[in-house]
Amino acid sequence: MIEWRSKRLIAGLLVVALAAAFSTGRPAGAADRTVVVPVFYAPSPLPPFPSMVPEQYAATSLTAMLAAAAGGRIAVVPRDQVVAKESELHWREVDVLQFARLSELAHALGADRVVVGWILVLTWNTGGSGGRSDIVGGGTAGMLYGLTDVIYQVFDATQGRIVYETRAEGHSVGGTMTLSAKAALDDAGRRGAAQLLGPVTGTGAP
Repeated sequence: MIEWRSKRLIAGLLVVALAAAFSTGRPAGAADRTVVVPVFYAPSPLPPFPSMVPEQYAATSLTAMLAAAAGGRIAVVPRDQVVAKESELHWREVDVLQFARLSELAHALGADRVVVGWILVLTWNTGGSGGRSDIVGGGTAGMLYGLTDVIYQVFDATQGRIVYETRAEGHSVGGTMTLSAKAALDDAGRRGAAQLLGPVTGTGAP
């Protein structure tokens, strides 16, 4: 009799769990939110690199960092899928300034939130010259010190507005100019991802 009741209890719990999963429109254990990171925006044009576009690199880097930091609590759309959809929608970097376009991108990829990045600064200086210059210009004497300043925003597609904003600097030491720029963007991305995790997962601000 006790064994029979236990089986009925287990079966009942399974029914409740399945009903809850279907009532939310998601399978059991699925992430509650889907996040997309479009190509970053630079208010002032950034110089080109032989093997890297800073706005594209920063978006790809942050996508990977958010996915790793979230630990399955959110679904982060892979960057290659976003790039394909950006091409289909004729996306331009400046489109991050238009809420209608952000909503369009989110809807096209089934995302709840869009994480936007603005690269305000991407510079370097050398210990030998003692002055800061453009990331691909200036002297090459001494050690390279990279610096970037990035704004990160969270756009809520349901509300149609920016719900969170933060800012992070990134630094790097050594390497070539391209490696220095990548390292600085990665450093800013790590700081940004740590601050964005709560807003995009719903476990913190806003």
